[in-house]
Amino acid sequence: MATPHEIIGEEWAERAGELADWAMERLVNRKDVWGQYSVLTPAERRREGKSYKAMTLPKKEMRGEDMVTIDKLTRHFASRHHRKPQIIGLHAKSKETTSRWFGIDIDLHDEHKLGAEDHQRRNLNCALKWWKELQQKGYDPMLFDTNTQGGYHLWVLFEDPAPTVDIYAMVKGIVETWEENGLDEEPETFPKKVKEDSLGSWFRLPGLHHTRYHYSSLWSGDDWLDDPWLTGHNAIDVMLEARGGPPPPRIDTADPAMSELLTRGRMSKISIAANQRKFKRTGRAKVCIDLDGVLALRVKSGKRTEIGPPIDGAVEFTREINDYADIIVLTSRMADLSGQERDEMKAKIETWLDRHSLAYTSVHDGQGKPPAHAYIDDKGVSCRPEYDGQRAFTQALGLVGKLCE
Repeated sequence: MATPHEIIGEEWAERAGELADWAMERLVNRKDVWGQYSVLTPAERRREGKSYKAMTLPKKEMRGEDMVTIDKLTRHFASRHHRKPQIIGLHAKSKETTSRWFGIDIDLHDEHKLGAEDHQRRNLNCALKWWKELQQKGYDPMLFDTNTQGGYHLWVLFEDPAPTVDIYAMVKGIVETWEENGLDEEPETFPKKVKEDSLGSWFRLPGLHHTRYHYSSLWSGDDWLDDPWLTGHNAIDVMLEARGGPPPPRIDTADPAMSELLTRGRMSKISIAANQRKFKRTGRAKVCIDLDGVLALRVKSGKRTEIGPPIDGAVEFTREINDYADIIVLTSRMADLSGQERDEMKAKIETWLDRHSLAYTSVHDGQGKPPAHAYIDDKGVSCRPEYDGQRAFTQALGLVGKLCE
């Protein structure tokens, strides 16, 4: 009887021809080079400390003779094992310095190290946040779980090839928020370079992982499902229907901030803030959420400087609200603080929210409650006699009595 892995592998093999045609049309930027994995011999494994070698093919003297073909792409998507070097990747820019897509590789190098489970969770939260931001910008992002161990690939296709410099600036602007989104390191991006004489790096195609017996699963966007990840035919159907998005914003190469990006791979803080504003929606509803008891477990010690771990479901709860409203985090921790102490407490709370990838717009540090459409508090009691009449007072009295017991 076939295992679930074998069944999924059969489905990828059955659709390999369709996927090869799709990849040739939508993903191949240049045909004269590609990336490939080679299985190492036992002696090479001992020397290199790994089981595979990643390389760009063909060698320089052979370029123009051996090309990316439908057959090569078909063999990749039909791969069922790692014994033969059939798993390949594609370069992110053409000879003309244009690109059809960009990719983000969120990795976890050691799933056995202490804290790996939390690392995996933060990787996923960040990947989902960027996936949603890109959807809101009109793109059709594809988020793949590449290895079930905290590794994710995020692909975005463009309707037409666009200048690599513009796509590079766009993807670097997205990942510049990696620290505040809880990642341990900046993820790799594809394209990596924009120099005309540079091949740049290649990005592994979806399908069988190059070392694990796992086929890429695709995020469905339906996070209310018990398992929102699509596999086999279901994932492939969505991939083949992925739409190319609008061209990236054009950049001004004379801008000092853009010059810094192109030469050093990083943008100035001003440019990062400007890029983040592109993703920020305005004119939305506002929701105030209490920190302790709603988002964070209460600390038994009662120390003001300690914040408990996130309550199960809190991250997802904030992400759902963030889809339609700005979130203002409220807390009594700053009620009697002022000056530097207040600033330090606010910074501590923001660091905690960022580290655990909770969605929020701001942390309230002013007097009283800010105006909002709703207030969420574990000790809050709803009382709306304007709408519910005298019954509202009766219900509120009952709840207050329970809270005060």
